[in-house]
Amino acid sequence: MSRKIWGKATKTAAAAALLGSVLAGCGGGGSSSGTEKPPESSGPTSHPPVKLNMMVDSHPNWPYKEDWPIYKYIKEATNIEFNVQAPPNDYGTAINLAVSSGDMPDLMTITNLATANKHGNSGAFLNIFDHLDEMPNYKKFLEDHPEVKQRVMSADGKSYYLPLYGLEKESRRSWLYRSDIFEKHDLELPQTYDDLYEVAKKLKELYPDSYPLALFGGMSPLGNMATNFNTFNWQYYDYDKDEWRYGPIEDNYKLMLTYLNKFYKEGLIPPDFMSIQRKQFQDLFAQEKAFMAVDYIGSIDQLMSLLKDEIPGFKVEFMPPPAGGPEGKPLNEYSGFMPKGWSVASNTKNREAVLRYLDFLYSPEGIELVSWGKEGETYIVENGEKKINPEYTSFADLRTRTGIATYGSFTAHDMEGFFKMFSPEMQEGLKVIDQYSLNPQQPVFAFTDQENEQLNITGESIKKYMEENVGKFILGQKSFDEWDAYVAEMERLGVQTYIDIYKQAHDRAKSFLDK
Repeated sequence: MSRKIWGKATKTAAAAALLGSVLAGCGGGGSSSGTEKPPESSGPTSHPPVKLNMMVDSHPNWPYKEDWPIYKYIKEATNIEFNVQAPPNDYGTAINLAVSSGDMPDLMTITNLATANKHGNSGAFLNIFDHLDEMPNYKKFLEDHPEVKQRVMSADGKSYYLPLYGLEKESRRSWLYRSDIFEKHDLELPQTYDDLYEVAKKLKELYPDSYPLALFGGMSPLGNMATNFNTFNWQYYDYDKDEWRYGPIEDNYKLMLTYLNKFYKEGLIPPDFMSIQRKQFQDLFAQEKAFMAVDYIGSIDQLMSLLKDEIPGFKVEFMPPPAGGPEGKPLNEYSGFMPKGWSVASNTKNREAVLRYLDFLYSPEGIELVSWGKEGETYIVENGEKKINPEYTSFADLRTRTGIATYGSFTAHDMEGFFKMFSPEMQEGLKVIDQYSLNPQQPVFAFTDQENEQLNITGESIKKYMEENVGKFILGQKSFDEWDAYVAEMERLGVQTYIDIYKQAHDRAKSFLDK
């Protein structure tokens, strides 16, 4: 193959590639001088033992277990233990019931920022910004990362939510390809969508029953593909022009749809890609009917685990995204934060301990503890290098048996240890994915109740019309001669009003940061 995709970035240390900014912020390395020390944390002996009530979202793949050792390690470090509630069903309903009862746990994992703000505005949750002096590690992190501070704010400049991040690295959007098939037929990786078309056409000739580019999940892949064309699949902030825009009415978006229509007409993507889901997508790879895909990077290990023993030589690797059109860029979409977070009950009688626990999770020693666990048990040291204990066969196995990286036991997470548990193919992809990720990321901020109401009303009609017509353009049920009429109808439905609300809320959020 003539196109090299592994450059100097392959030499970058995993920790730096995956969580460097988090550790720098928490550990004080984010200061310009590089000499500022992180806030000192006190050991467990300086605080009396305390037991906190905590409610967590129990993941079905690694449901909460009372005997998880991670909480033993946390108690040893902080003198804090937990009485954990893990509702087995709809967690959103459980949050609402807990809040409405008035008998809330001291702290709880929260589904998203909007939920935290909803209950925070009603007085149920503590405004964390009022207590930053009690949380030196978290305070310093927000000072070093103002974009995070904007993400955790309510519409009136308060904060009822502390973010989780780090683990989202394994679920970043990317392109994948069957490297063994490309090597077998001496195919070059596509650098543009014209290249993508040509290589897909060649694969179709070699494998007539195939759909070389495996798209699935409805509109989902278009979110990543739109960034290849220097646009978005929804509203977005244009940093260069300092303005809010709506991608699906732009010429670059139209250009993307013309390519997809071409791929569809020539059988280069599955005819039912708008309706097939992950199982059918995996079946296409299993039947050797798909060779490229737009998916989460974690799909590399999923496919390798499922098929490497079934198909001789089977290998899936990260593929740099192709650039679409003259204004296109080889970039994947990227949102570097998880939606879930933490909220603290405003009526807790253990505020000092709750805030101390959460601040500990943002400290360097806290991040290390909840990411690695305990030496000799969950990790070992060989030749001066830490490694997850080999008795844990996978990241999922580690989570299930120890509670590490489960909701309730972390805020920021260092992925270095887990990085080494991934397949070599996924490790290589994670080493270079940052250079193909959209940066800066799109701003995130809160809306007022009135703004949310307007967005829901206007946004629903816009989204419905957009998705219906985008599908028709791709499937050839609507001519591109009708594009201008489509744009005019979108404008009539209120695209500009929708965008103006985003601008208004964004300006307000920035004004709080300037104070």
